[in-house]
Amino acid sequence: SALQLAIHFIVLMGVGRGMLRLDKNELYLASNANVGGPTTAAAMAQAKEWKELVLPALLVGVLGYAMATALSLSLGPILMRLATR
Repeated sequence: SALQLAIHFIVLMGVGRGMLRLDKNELYLASNANVGGPTTAAAMAQAKEWKELVLPALLVGVLGYAMATALSLSLGPILMRLATR
């Protein structure tokens, strides 16, 4: 939903720019990789001619897939137990 995307972007930009002092381009790609996946982030980096950011965009997107898979596999049994109560 739009509210989730807005919160995601605000938190990412706040932490990335404020605490970590990362470049805006890197944060835009990280956001794209988290929301759209590695292929859309790599396409965005290529289209914007940020050639040095294509590989990091792919890696961040794949890392997001791996983290989400691990989280869902660990959370699934917990939710199943709660549903049977």
